[in-house]
Amino acid sequence: MADATVLTNTTSQSNQPGQSGGRRSLGRAEFLLFSIVIFVGKSYLLVRLPYRSVDTNSLLTAALLLMFYCYFRFRYGITPPVIVILCLAAAVGVDVIGNYLQLYGKPIIGSVQYDEFSHFVGSACSLAPAMWLLRATTNRFGLRLPLDLAAFLSVTITFAFCAYYEILELWDELYFGGQRLWTPRDSANDLQWDLTGIVASALVSVLIFRLAERPKLQETAAA
Repeated sequence: MADATVLTNTTSQSNQPGQSGGRRSLGRAEFLLFSIVIFVGKSYLLVRLPYRSVDTNSLLTAALLLMFYCYFRFRYGITPPVIVILCLAAAVGVDVIGNYLQLYGKPIIGSVQYDEFSHFVGSACSLAPAMWLLRATTNRFGLRLPLDLAAFLSVTITFAFCAYYEILELWDELYFGGQRLWTPRDSANDLQWDLTGIVASALVSVLIFRLAERPKLQETAAA
């Protein structure tokens, strides 16, 4: 009887690593699938965004934001703050509004065209959610990145997505008959404004995070 109990316990313990590894593999596959779905959905939204109605673009954006919120809220227990959702919505909204009001090709502030303004604002709004998500997920798995490193990585990630958006504009012209690139320097100029908005947003985000975390750091130091 004792031998049977020992054998049962040993078998149970030997199965635990395999079960744990299986759960990790399933979690990675699940996250990969979610990332692909969001990536394809965002690409579909952006590649033909200027030619859709405001209602259609709003519905697609809302669906993607709802999927993003529900996945992290109910799968990982990480609740995206309202400001993160609003920033993501604003990053798309500034483009939708510009197309609806036919502001593209017109100066908005001095000699700054609306296209340049929208790239600055849209990219700046995208940086904050990227930085929040990077810090929230790494903290969730026990890895606490230095704030400056998190900001640097967030800048590179956001700028990479801005570059991908320029590729989508090229694909729109090549395969869907759109008109998105007006001059030979259009993409480079857009990316210049993207980078400016991202860096400015990163500096502000770092300051906000530091101010928000200062009381917690002071409590830890006092303890």
